[in-house]
Amino acid sequence: MTTEEDPVPTRAQRFGRYVSNAARQAGYDIDSPRGGGKKALAADAGMAPASVSRMLAGQTIPDPMFFESLAQALHVNVGRMLVEAGVISEESLRGIPEKDPKPSLDPREVALQIGITSPEMIEAFATMTKALVQRDRDASQEARRSA
Repeated sequence: MTTEEDPVPTRAQRFGRYVSNAARQAGYDIDSPRGGGKKALAADAGMAPASVSRMLAGQTIPDPMFFESLAQALHVNVGRMLVEAGVISEESLRGIPEKDPKPSLDPREVALQIGITSPEMIEAFATMTKALVQRDRDASQEARRSA
């Protein structure tokens, strides 16, 4: 039973809690105002920072076109995310073959693996990689909008 002080959470609020927990588990510092976690999550998911903030606050559910990239950034199953957002039912999810999202590669780890050892060069590699990924996502989104 709920009271006026303890209302039933909306779909957006439930989804916001789910994504917030997944973001913390994925290593995004979303609680610190200067941690940059929300901005990093936005970049990794190809979303606007304001959209990520509203989603984490339980105010909105993102456009479905962002679910795959968001699930990938959070290292969660996109089907589970769709259930948590109230887009599909738990029963429908059972009919979808379970597939783990492809692991997200950390550009800093990749830099080390390919032989870049200077901290400055590692940061430059990571910055350039994120910019290229964002540019590619922007181009893909623009192509989808034009279609």
